[in-house]
Amino acid sequence: MAKGELTRANRSGNLRRFSQISRVLVRHGFGFVFDVRRDRREKKGLQEFLAPNFGVRLRLTLDDLGPTFVKFGQVLSTRSDILPEGVLSELEKLQDTAKPMPAGVAQEIIERELGAPVDEVFASFDPVPLGSASIGQVHRAVLLTGETVAVKVQRPEAPGRVGGDLELMRDFANLLDRRFGRRLFVDVRGLVAEFEVVIRRELDYSAEAENARRFAANFADTLVVIPAVYLDLSTPRVLIEEYIEGTRFRDIRPLTLTPSERRRVAAMGADAIFKMAFQDGFFHGDPHPSNLLLTPAGELALLDFGMVGYMSQGDIEALSRLFIAVIQRDASAALRGLERLGVSYSTEVRGDLVQDLREFLNKYSGLSVGEVTLGQALSELVALARRYRLRMPPVFPLLTKALVTAEGLARSIDPTINVYEVARPYAQRLLSARYSPEAVREVVEERAIEYARYAEDFPEQLSQLLTAVADGELEVQLEHGGLDEIVGSVDVLANRLVFAVVTAALLVGSSMLGAFDVGGPEVPFLGASVISFVGYTLALILSGILLVTIFRSGRL
Repeated sequence: MAKGELTRANRSGNLRRFSQISRVLVRHGFGFVFDVRRDRREKKGLQEFLAPNFGVRLRLTLDDLGPTFVKFGQVLSTRSDILPEGVLSELEKLQDTAKPMPAGVAQEIIERELGAPVDEVFASFDPVPLGSASIGQVHRAVLLTGETVAVKVQRPEAPGRVGGDLELMRDFANLLDRRFGRRLFVDVRGLVAEFEVVIRRELDYSAEAENARRFAANFADTLVVIPAVYLDLSTPRVLIEEYIEGTRFRDIRPLTLTPSERRRVAAMGADAIFKMAFQDGFFHGDPHPSNLLLTPAGELALLDFGMVGYMSQGDIEALSRLFIAVIQRDASAALRGLERLGVSYSTEVRGDLVQDLREFLNKYSGLSVGEVTLGQALSELVALARRYRLRMPPVFPLLTKALVTAEGLARSIDPTINVYEVARPYAQRLLSARYSPEAVREVVEERAIEYARYAEDFPEQLSQLLTAVADGELEVQLEHGGLDEIVGSVDVLANRLVFAVVTAALLVGSSMLGAFDVGGPEVPFLGASVISFVGYTLALILSGILLVTIFRSGRL
């Protein structure tokens, strides 16, 4: 097929897919997106978002749109900073499942990727998959050397399908941005861009292999087991790693364990998450009960490293300062800690934000740590962030979800566990490291270098500013907060004016044609010229439409 024909085919396929998306949106009550009237679609959009069943309809919509959109919903379920709890709980119900590939397809992909027949790589290969998802499926096999392995095989259609859906998602995000602008409570285009990074990383099994290797190094000599990856047998589309026997956390029956064993297993799971977040700066982004195993030896095994979060040393330092500020109930310091984590907000709300943060911290000051759950505290903090429209880096809500999930897992095994006690050693290390003489000296040195750099750059920056003023090149950007509403009102007014002018022109033109008509067909019983009659009729219809529109708007 020629390149031009291929482009036309892709465009035609995208048009059909966009039409399908539009029908699904209309079916689930989101047709207001396509309303031509800005004021009407914005009003309807707000009503729909505040509706009690918004989360259910959003989940059903994403489910109907297919695997890529289901993945998008799963990523959205981590964004507690922009979506309310009810919507998040609905999105968490989305299941990334799919029918297995036809018999023999997985083996063909393995042979093509590894360049050898399956029986030359494995002593045995189970053609029935252990699990099947939208991007790939997992098979159990035994290597020629005797090791039992899990073989993850990517679906052949996955990259093309994901690429096409991503293109449509970008187009649709641009459509929403044009139609709603600042009225949108989230940056949809930014969300799609973040999702594209996540989904393309999941399509590359080499990245997952590297993540597993890094986790294995971080958890060396601990009770946490990371499956070994066979790098020489893995490619971007086939991942072969150690098969680990064990019971998934979702299948553990706590009553079959002794109280001490319940406490140990629960603490082990929580400790793993705290270590990843507060010590390593590299954490599992989806630690749900199916991705954690309890091995027969009593160890904890982590699985599926497609979604991970990264934190720099600066992020960990900022997190430690936030933790310290919360312990000391210092609202201003807590806000500075959030700022260092990349959280931004409008300067005019700072005073109210500090006051609400102080009330939030004081609320828990009289309670023992056993009386407060981590999930409860974080949920209220995130609700505060939503109320003030705080802009958070994606890693923050992902980390929040990981911590809340860790607490939920621990309490499902042992309801009496106090996760604060598990976190205490990390807090103590953070506190001691923060106020140790070495740390204080390092902070002083960093600040001195920073201020010296400011002093060094100041003369040059001042010279550039004065040069720009002298050359007339200084630009000042002004942003009018209510301009969108004014433009919308002017558009409506202009449309009505054009409508009225066209109607008047038809009326006057028809009258002149009727007055100077010297022959031609006439309308029976009226004696009027046919052309004049048609003009009068159109003018009457347009006048009626204009009057109905004005009366329905409520503004005469």
